[in-house]
Amino acid sequence: MAVRFLHETSRFLAVSDPGRLRLRSATATTLTLVLAIAFLLPASNLIGQPITVALLGSVVAMQSAAAVKDKDQRSRVITTLLLFFPAAAAVSLSAVLSQFGAVADVGFIAVLFTAVWVRRYGPRGTALGMVAFICYFFALFLRAQPSQIPIFLVSIACGVAISLLVRTVILPERPAVELRRLVRALRAASIDVLEVASNRSERDLATLRKKLDRFGRTALLIDDWLDRNDAAQLFSVSSKDLALRIFDAQIVTEQLVSALWALDPKESWPEPLGEATAALGSSLQNNPSEDQLRAARRLAVAAADKADPSTQAGIATTITMRAVQAHSAIHHIASNALRKDPQSHAGEKDEVAGGDESTGLNPSTKAAIQVAVATSAATILGELISPDRWYWAVLTAFLVFTGASTRGEILSRASHRVVGTIAGVLAGVVLSALVGPDRPLQLVLLVVCVFCAFYLVTVAYSLLAFFITVMLAMLYGLLGTFSLEVLELRIYETVAGGLVGIASAYFIFSTGTRSTFVKKVDDYLDQMATIIDTSIDSVVEPGNATNLVADMRRLDNALKELTTAGKPLELGPTTRTRQGAKRLLRIMAVSNRCGHALVRAGVGASRAEPESRPCEATILAVREAAEVTKSTISDVKRAISGEHVEPPEKLTETSAHDVMLESKTTSGSVRSLVRALGTLNRTMGEALSRA
Repeated sequence: MAVRFLHETSRFLAVSDPGRLRLRSATATTLTLVLAIAFLLPASNLIGQPITVALLGSVVAMQSAAAVKDKDQRSRVITTLLLFFPAAAAVSLSAVLSQFGAVADVGFIAVLFTAVWVRRYGPRGTALGMVAFICYFFALFLRAQPSQIPIFLVSIACGVAISLLVRTVILPERPAVELRRLVRALRAASIDVLEVASNRSERDLATLRKKLDRFGRTALLIDDWLDRNDAAQLFSVSSKDLALRIFDAQIVTEQLVSALWALDPKESWPEPLGEATAALGSSLQNNPSEDQLRAARRLAVAAADKADPSTQAGIATTITMRAVQAHSAIHHIASNALRKDPQSHAGEKDEVAGGDESTGLNPSTKAAIQVAVATSAATILGELISPDRWYWAVLTAFLVFTGASTRGEILSRASHRVVGTIAGVLAGVVLSALVGPDRPLQLVLLVVCVFCAFYLVTVAYSLLAFFITVMLAMLYGLLGTFSLEVLELRIYETVAGGLVGIASAYFIFSTGTRSTFVKKVDDYLDQMATIIDTSIDSVVEPGNATNLVADMRRLDNALKELTTAGKPLELGPTTRTRQGAKRLLRIMAVSNRCGHALVRAGVGASRAEPESRPCEATILAVREAAEVTKSTISDVKRAISGEHVEPPEKLTETSAHDVMLESKTTSGSVRSLVRALGTLNRTMGEALSRA
């Protein structure tokens, strides 16, 4: 029982945090903070400096660990070193301008504008800008004086050095380990979704869809790993080949889920299917031996040979066999490190260019102007509430724009921040009453809050605000300035900053949530049309090289952006808006799996011999089916954009299915392609009928 519990817990953690990426990030940030406090606090006491000196260096160390997100290790090290300069400039500017009253406010707004403007330079610009903002803010918070600038600069240098020590020595990047963990997470997600699909007593479609979405997100994280690393330097496979293996495992698992779900839940499974699924269970273990994998493949092949291919159970058995082969292949990659020259495959990594030429003002410039206006208004409103704590309003007005671009996203972030702050104030008051002046316990709780904030930030933004507010209560306790009135002011200032941020988003370079959503739908459907064309070209001209896996990942990322843009609409003001957004997002997720099936057909054809080219009648029928599907997609785009489109009483039928049935030589790729086109056309038709 205990072993099973540990196994289930391990699988849950693997699925909820694929590759332990969130855990590692939160651990690195927290460890950096702990080391900074452990070094700087005694050092400050030793040389007779106030605790504020240690706190500033600790904040810089923590932010250095959290903000640097460059794609490769060398770039991350360079960015970490560069952080000293904006941090030093911001603290010096804040300390000097604070002597001139309102001039410090103007300087803060200028720093905020610059911090957003430099985001155009990618992750490095974002990190440098964020650290400059944090340092200026904390210099105001700690009431830095010009005479303290030299010692503050030393503290900043120590913070950056500690962050670099953790990043390169204590917790260095381990790409091979990270990939193995991500692959384990993919297996755990596979088991999760297959368990739901094969459960004959409880048929929960909503849960199945949720598990499928999580499974797809895990596969995307592996794709992100491939963007940041060269597999050929770590494993006996190139990045392109690894992407293809992961794609095979993902698609065949999705197909198996569909096949198992289609089985009659009242009928027992035939023996071959039971044997094949048992073999799949062996191949989805984390550490199977080579003998176990070999036995699993033999059992799956034997089961497929015995199955009746004309039945749904027989089809599921054959797909299960392919799933065993696909997951076994990944086992070999993840367990066998490269034994030859690590540069032998260098340069094989695919680079996906992205980004469109923009017209008018750069988005970062627009956002910087929005932030400047919002923080200016927040400064005035914040000082009316409290001349001493006005910067909390400015902080909120700035942060609601971080990671958000549309009115709906900013409204959502502002509301989450207010809710998290109120809950954090209540928790902070209770904890402060319980802890009292116990400084070691205050430090422990502060560290725990930092870990929870960074571990849960991607789960819910309100949790970040909650734990940061509790952390501030502990910080006020350390500084000896804790009071209920101070935390009450934080609520008022947070609400004021949130309202100002929302107003700025609505009236300064306003970006509509629905218009952004419509654009993301168009981008996604355009990529789907590209997938259709490329897949058909691969099927009708078999044996040619194809870049369909990269195209499919672009489709997956387009769906991810579409889902993000649609989230605020799911919280819309009317029931119709909420239900419409949820329904459309669900339809697009279903269509995405049709896109996966199209890509699988194309990739399968690319591995075939040129002589297996289908006959002209089949080619014409397939192209006709593609045109019908693309026509339906075009109608969906028009309907989503607001045009009136009459939903078809019955979707146009094509001859592709009949040709496929009549021909005895039709290849499996053609059959898969036709089925995927038909399903996609019906899915798009459903979107059209409900638009």
